[in-house]
Amino acid sequence: MKSCRFSSALVGLCLVMAGLASAQRFVKAPVYSEGNYPSGSVVSGDFNRDGNADLAFVGSTTSGVLTIRLGIGNGKFSKGQEIDSSAGGCDVTFYPCNITSGDWNNDGVVDLAVASSKSDSIIVLLGNGDGTFTMGGSFDEKRFPTRLTSGDLNGDGIEDLVVADGGVSVLLGLGGGKFGKATQVNIGNTGQTVGVAVADFNGDRKLDIAANGVDSYDGVSNVGVALGKGDGSFGPATVYGTAYECYSNLVVADFNKDGILDLADSGGSDVAVHLGKGDGTFEIPAMFASSGYGVFLATADWNNDGNLDFISVEYGTNVVGVLLSTGGASYKGATLYGSGPCPVDVAVGDFNRDGNVDAILPDSCDTNFAELVGDGTGKFTDRRSYYTESYPNAVSVAAGYLDGDKNLDLVVADLQYKQLHLMPGNKQGAFRMGTTYSVTGGPNWVTTADLNTDGKTDVVTADEANNTVSVFLGNGNGTLQGQMAYSTAHGPVFVIAADVNGNGKPDLLSANKSGGSFSVLLASGSGFLPHVDYTTTSPAQLGLGDFSRDGKLDVAVVSASGSITLWLGKGDGTFTQGVTLSDPAVPVSIAVGDLNSDANVDLVVADSATSTVSIYLGNGDGTFQARITSTSLASAAQVMLADFDADGKLDVVLVAGSSPGNASAVLLPGKGDGTFRQAQIYTVDNTPTAEAIGDFNADGALDLAVTNGKGDTVSVLLNVGTK
Repeated sequence: MKSCRFSSALVGLCLVMAGLASAQRFVKAPVYSEGNYPSGSVVSGDFNRDGNADLAFVGSTTSGVLTIRLGIGNGKFSKGQEIDSSAGGCDVTFYPCNITSGDWNNDGVVDLAVASSKSDSIIVLLGNGDGTFTMGGSFDEKRFPTRLTSGDLNGDGIEDLVVADGGVSVLLGLGGGKFGKATQVNIGNTGQTVGVAVADFNGDRKLDIAANGVDSYDGVSNVGVALGKGDGSFGPATVYGTAYECYSNLVVADFNKDGILDLADSGGSDVAVHLGKGDGTFEIPAMFASSGYGVFLATADWNNDGNLDFISVEYGTNVVGVLLSTGGASYKGATLYGSGPCPVDVAVGDFNRDGNVDAILPDSCDTNFAELVGDGTGKFTDRRSYYTESYPNAVSVAAGYLDGDKNLDLVVADLQYKQLHLMPGNKQGAFRMGTTYSVTGGPNWVTTADLNTDGKTDVVTADEANNTVSVFLGNGNGTLQGQMAYSTAHGPVFVIAADVNGNGKPDLLSANKSGGSFSVLLASGSGFLPHVDYTTTSPAQLGLGDFSRDGKLDVAVVSASGSITLWLGKGDGTFTQGVTLSDPAVPVSIAVGDLNSDANVDLVVADSATSTVSIYLGNGDGTFQARITSTSLASAAQVMLADFDADGKLDVVLVAGSSPGNASAVLLPGKGDGTFRQAQIYTVDNTPTAEAIGDFNADGALDLAVTNGKGDTVSVLLNVGTK
């Protein structure tokens, strides 16, 4: 059986319809709720001793609430305890609350400790062994704690806490989950300390401390190492200067497999590896390109080759970077995977117990966390849900080659804040936030085309409030020229570009819903001529095709009042009214294509009232057969046609749903006779509004991008091929 697979990040199920000769499949990485608060940090451990990895999140910014998620063992998590740790939350985004685990009372059960940068304290929670925790006490730290770790620094068999707090402080464990007063450790002139690690760097069986920090004057980071004496005190620190700025944690491991512990942190947009010499000193760091501004780093063997790889959490870029080792502490450039808007931490482990390492990404701007599911080859099914801004109303999306790198990019229309968001893509099909452009009146729709035939992709919007369509000419380097607004009739909500007069230049057509017309703006060579309007009832969208097979483009106008009206093109940019088709189910979107391989153009309409798809098979003379309805959906929205499984038959894809519970992309695989196989439904974010199709990862298979109006996101569903 041949099936075409897709990858997204919104549920953890592979949906394959049984009994189908050909089916699409979306392999989705799950997104779960962290609770009622965005998270600042995560730690994993087996809290209820069932052999499955569990998660503990601590709230960021305004909350110190601790949320437990218990692992089921298949990569999914169930809701656990929520604890008001009274930590008081955190102060700033770069210094969220931090959490670590250990056994503070030596009872063999995992305990937790939280560093609260707002209350200047360490909160201890003692594990009960059943996945729940009891408050163990609050210990004053008084120096803005931001990260913490643990180890037995004085050899008494009791774990101690080590805290990054601008400098470094140690709280010696007293047993029973109690800790002594915080005492400072001289870690040298490292600046504002942000990361701390504990390990035996010189092989004397006494734990040492390493910390990194940023100089407040020149922004350059230093790494300081203080060798332990085994009694909880430390010798003079050695400081290693760097040429980069670092706000990430420190990672300790033997990266080159020489039996000596090394250090790593994020150096701006690079990962810096400091190879240990075995005597507690380190070499000049080697730098390996990641992509964005790294704020947290973790290591694991992602591809099961025996070498440690990296995952770099890159704040504010919607992505994380995975760097695979080539051996000997050398690394390939980062492969990017989607995350939420503000990833601040990562926990690694085999959460679905398939023998491969996965990653958990909490988010300080969202109440969800994402799981990147590892496949054992160094690849992941990733979140693929990208935030466009803090609180936008993402109403439309279009794809195009905007920056000249041969990777498809996205442009998103944000109606609420009257903006366009460019999202450059890479060869893995991941996207990051790019430049934002203001749109007078606010864009209701966006599309792309080469309007001035200069070989560079341009952007067009329909601006209902301004009664215009706006053109942003592309520069070919990922930037756009200023807005050029062209008047239409009243209330344009949709725009499409096509050459309707045969002169080789794309023209513009807008659907003017409140104005009761569609407008045609013919290209003039230096812009567009004044609009010519055609009266029609409440047009929502337009579909273009040669319905009468005379070689001239015609227009199908879908009206929310319950009809589809055909306007036959004369080939000179003008139109005459043709037949009107009845559709009483409130049609809202239309797509055109040959569904039954008879060389006649057919219509597919999304109906919002009955949540169905209506099919009108074309006769080739500008008329159509009776309406056929297909499948039952929730609040059907935009519909499109494409051959996703490369079988030569057009498939239908549309977005539907008005709440998080029913938000979906729906795929109807075409049989090639105008009918479809069973609908396949894939979860996206809240209230999907529009979609764009393209091969985002250049693998020869068509992918899908969906704007989610109330989810403030664009979801990307990758088609991972046929098998």
